[in-house]
Amino acid sequence: MTTPTQPIHYISALRILATFLVILIHASTGYLNVFPGPGTDWHYANLLNSFSRFSVPLFVMISGTLLLQKRENFVIFYKKRMARICWPFLFWVVVYLVYYFYRYTNIDVLPAGRVVEISIQKIVQGPSAHLWFLYMIIGLYIAIPFLQIIVAHASRKELLLFIFCWIIALLIVNKDLNSYIPRIDLTFFSGYVGYLILGYYLSTQKMKIPVWLLLAMILVIAAANTYGTYAVSLKYHKYMPTFYGYLGLNNALLAAVVFLLFKKLFQRPLPKWLLLVDGYSFGIYLVHILVLNYVHPLVPLPTVWKIPVATCITLIGSFAIIYLLRKIPYGKYVSG
Repeated sequence: MTTPTQPIHYISALRILATFLVILIHASTGYLNVFPGPGTDWHYANLLNSFSRFSVPLFVMISGTLLLQKRENFVIFYKKRMARICWPFLFWVVVYLVYYFYRYTNIDVLPAGRVVEISIQKIVQGPSAHLWFLYMIIGLYIAIPFLQIIVAHASRKELLLFIFCWIIALLIVNKDLNSYIPRIDLTFFSGYVGYLILGYYLSTQKMKIPVWLLLAMILVIAAANTYGTYAVSLKYHKYMPTFYGYLGLNNALLAAVVFLLFKKLFQRPLPKWLLLVDGYSFGIYLVHILVLNYVHPLVPLPTVWKIPVATCITLIGSFAIIYLLRKIPYGKYVSG
């Protein structure tokens, strides 16, 4: 989620889109837990999720685009980049840990030993579900100086080969497919590191793919996500997020196509009010669950309007909180 000194217009647009869609996912996922649910709410939430699950991959691809084109000393990189992650990490882990005890427990009657036990468990696993991203991105940042060396010496064909091996690794780790694929150890290529390489590769290559074809691919893949999620859930008589995985090949392809589309469409500066969201995107991501948990129940609208309205209010409210936090002494170091 690193913000460049000189904004790249399509990268700013992608970051804004990804920030909005992450909030949209969390504003709509609750409707999916009961399958098929009353009325059309489940199908509507499924549609929104199916068109949004490339958001987190986009964040990682953006980091790959911005960081892998550089060649930095290990010490300088870790000192500069990790500090931007670690201080917000520590701050928001504490915030969400306090929030957990306040909202979900009666801490007044909990034994001290139990409080400590829960705290350790939450810190290890993440006190809020969305904070898994911080745990993941720290690991990627540790790897980035090594990846900078690799991409600096790799040819176009070698990068493509890496991406191909990563795709095979995604298939192998897929629980629904790995029983049909030889379990070759592709650990080196697996996980979110592939999105770093993919983002770097797509940002450095000129591809003459028409906009209409990119749009058609987005619609087809997202529609397949929508129908596939319904079909699998129907088969098992419960909500099955099989097609929602951030490391699913379907969403990796969707992220790549959206990346290329925005690279074509956004070549000029964005409006200043949108750039504010861009500059505060990391902090918005970190705080938005707190805001959404209070906003969502208070929006008195039918579901079809409630989800997007709650998403927009949460985005604005989260921006306001991070903006004010950065005005406090030392707040800029922990806000994200």
